[in-house]
Amino acid sequence: MKINIEKIINDKLDSNNVNIKIEVANRECNISDLIQHIQNFENSEIVVRTENEIRTIKINDILYFYSDKKYNYCKTEKEIFKIRSKLYELEKINQDFLRISKSCVINIQNVRCFDLGETGRIIVKFYDNSVQHVSR
Repeated sequence: MKINIEKIINDKLDSNNVNIKIEVANRECNISDLIQHIQNFENSEIVVRTENEIRTIKINDILYFYSDKKYNYCKTEKEIFKIRSKLYELEKINQDFLRISKSCVINIQNVRCFDLGETGRIIVKFYDNSVQHVSR
């Protein structure tokens, strides 16, 4: 099977949407594996930047996204990456992401526990021993 990819710029689409159109010669052409791969990839990785490179990381490796001053970051157990996406966009990419404050979206799959301190504030503790405070 030969695959041709054509990029068409459509100003009417939302900037976060990509439409994929698949044309086949006959009904017997099985493309279900390709469709499944595209659907799985869509919500499995995110693009991040370091100082010298752009790469992808798996959604499951993300502990949380946070804002600091005018930039947004992605925190994994080992690294912190600068990202271009807005927090309100990030909280919608996966059902496991939960907005806990104006400046933080957590991945609930990587939460070790919720600490209900004596002051009544909720503190989210992650597997790498980092913490975030809940304000919502």
